Amino acid sequence: MPTTENRPSVQDIAKPCLDKFESLPKTGKPTANQWTVLAGVLEFNRKTGNSQLVALGCGTKCIGPSKLCPKGFILNDSHAEVLARRAFLRFLYQELKQERIFRWNSDLKSYDMDEHVEFHFLSTQTPCGDACILDLEEPEIKAKRQRLDEESEMVYTGAKLIGDLDDVDPMQQTPGVLRTKPGRGERTLSMSCSDKIARWNILGVQGALLDSLISKPIYFSSLNFCCKDAKLESLERAIFKRWEAKSFDHDRFHPQKPQIRIDSNITFEFSQRSDWQPSPNGLVWSQVPEDLRPYEISVNGKRQGVTKKKMNTPQAALSVSKYNLFLSFLDILRFNPKLCEKFNENIFNLETMSYASCKDLAANYQMAWRQLKDIYFIQWTKKPNELLNFTPITNK
Repeated sequence: MPTTENRPSVQDIAKPCLDKFESLPKTGKPTANQWTVLAGVLEFNRKTGNSQLVALGCGTKCIGPSKLCPKGFILNDSHAEVLARRAFLRFLYQELKQERIFRWNSDLKSYDMDEHVEFHFLSTQTPCGDACILDLEEPEIKAKRQRLDEESEMVYTGAKLIGDLDDVDPMQQTPGVLRTKPGRGERTLSMSCSDKIARWNILGVQGALLDSLISKPIYFSSLNFCCKDAKLESLERAIFKRWEAKSFDHDRFHPQKPQIRIDSNITFEFSQRSDWQPSPNGLVWSQVPEDLRPYEISVNGKRQGVTKKKMNTPQAALSVSKYNLFLSFLDILRFNPKLCEKFNENIFNLETMSYASCKDLAANYQMAWRQLKDIYFIQWTKKPNELLNFTPITNK
């Protein structure tokens, strides 16, 4: 692995991702003639040169509005990038209890992350949405629908344009605009991976709940892609350049310019092929103790193997679901009651607090997000509020 002078290369990040995937049980993995996308997060310590894989996700599926779960049990979005990020959040909650990379700051009443620790992201495919689109001048090329032509060097996205589309093909390959996830049947409300990564690149990858526990947002130091169709210009535009003309000034959150790297020589055996079908399963692994079941398989956003009788119960929820990550957040408040002092709440009833009210505790994060939606992400989709009102007690 790399020395302190040499931060990890794409190969250094890809190898543990591919090795971990190889070591996982065959159950849930793509079978013959199936493809998937693999994404992972590597922790690297600049001082010691040590690194470890901390999160992994595989998947290509996304559910439609009619299947969204008001109890937080079902994953809306099971694309690999999103699953890897959720696995990363699970890892971070576990780390807050360990005081390995986090230290309690009594003055700020929050946790500081070791300044030498950084995180690197990798995917075996270009993120769906804007990163898949070449900024070409020929309008007839822009308007073509997605195709899987192995002989073509063109990159196309199946993610769909947002807004009033009466006179516009939703598959039009217009660069620089927001899109929702591709999918057959009813249109999803989940934003493309390009748009989600762009959001993480400004607000941090930690999300609202974790943001209220830590002193600074967590950004990926590099974004790495091992696929033949990735184009640096498109990735840079999708992740940060499309908003460079619009200013966003905040004392806590700052648009990043991460190192974006492509290595087309690294191959993943289950990469997308035109003559294969996408795997129906999602795979999630986190660097957590074995007794916490670090590896899980999902089907349609639910834990594989759950019986019909338990389909609408906590038993159906993966450890990286909204519901279980919410429980992890509440667990940290119990673990360190001093955290509650900074929220100016006299009494915390952790059994009756809703997911939405806890997200609102991150007032700074929520204000920044509202500003960003006015400046950058104007067309970002809004899911129904009732999806956020669940509590630990109402889900029992």
